[in-house]
Amino acid sequence: MARLRAADAQRRVASGQGPDFLEAFARGLRVIGAFGRERTQMTLSDVARAIDLPKPSVRRALYTLVCLGYAESDGRTFRLTPKIMELASAYLGSNMISAVIQPACERLSEKTEQSCFAAVLDGHDIVMIAHSLHGRPDVLAPTIGLRRPAFNTAAGRVLLSQLPDAALDAWLQKLEPKVMTSFTVIDKKTLRAEILHVREQDYATTAQEMRRGFHAVAVPLRRHDGATLAALSVAVWVEDAANGSAADRYLAALLEEAATLKPQLL
Repeated sequence: MARLRAADAQRRVASGQGPDFLEAFARGLRVIGAFGRERTQMTLSDVARAIDLPKPSVRRALYTLVCLGYAESDGRTFRLTPKIMELASAYLGSNMISAVIQPACERLSEKTEQSCFAAVLDGHDIVMIAHSLHGRPDVLAPTIGLRRPAFNTAAGRVLLSQLPDAALDAWLQKLEPKVMTSFTVIDKKTLRAEILHVREQDYATTAQEMRRGFHAVAVPLRRHDGATLAALSVAVWVEDAANGSAADRYLAALLEEAATLKPQLL
């Protein structure tokens, strides 16, 4: 059995991972995660640099992915195949998303005449799990699995507001906020205060923090026992909310849909 690099062994100890942690499997997942919209195809060296793993480990992971049909290669570069979607099908095809949340996004989109999406928190990002486009698709150009920063999005702040204070402080401590527009809030004390305000009012709005001209309002999606599972958000252009804030125009519809969904979310 191959031995861990000293750095990897130290990382495992620091993270608290026990003896049952399967390092080879974890490395394979990191190789998959190296690919994305900006890196659709890469050489072995590209992947190794992207995730800071030894080339032999990356080579074995890529070879295995190719053998299983999850990746393909022209002999020099590698790319993922559509079969990789099978890894997400169990989650995206779950009853909660396919039968409950996706139809809710479609109803909201039709009611508000705006694009709508649902997202969950994953590290320092939100990840879209359902969406419905309306009108101008360039508002979000969303796709299932699309990631956006959590700190400057309405959906992200809703989800962060549900964290206990200690967890929120730890999250903020590791955050490295980046300016995306002239409206982006990057001061951590200001962000914390805004997130606590969101917790108090139970909804969030953002105005041009992620993209100029882009506003959003979001509410938590809670299941029957009160636990927050996701955030439901409507995305609008600034002129669509010209006669009032996004909350003024779309909050009532979001709250109504969230209340309707609550007994259905298990």
